[in-house]
Amino acid sequence: MGKSVIRIGSYEIDDAELSTPEAKGGDTVHIPCKSDPDLCMQLDAWDDHTSVPAILDGRHSILYKEKYDKQKDEWIMRLE
Repeated sequence: MGKSVIRIGSYEIDDAELSTPEAKGGDTVHIPCKSDPDLCMQLDAWDDHTSVPAILDGRHSILYKEKYDKQKDEWIMRLE
């Protein structure tokens, strides 16, 4: 996994991690909640099927909530 910068609306996270899949599924972005607790609360309120427009490392992207990792306190988002 490599560090990435992601912008979702007015939120900017500079320590997100982009991972490529080892198996099927697609790329994922890991957003640590310590970076911006307000963004994490916002993500928690969104429906799992809601698309989230984002700018990931300067590229326009669409994200979907995959799951919340309670142990690492981070959201895992699927990149489409």
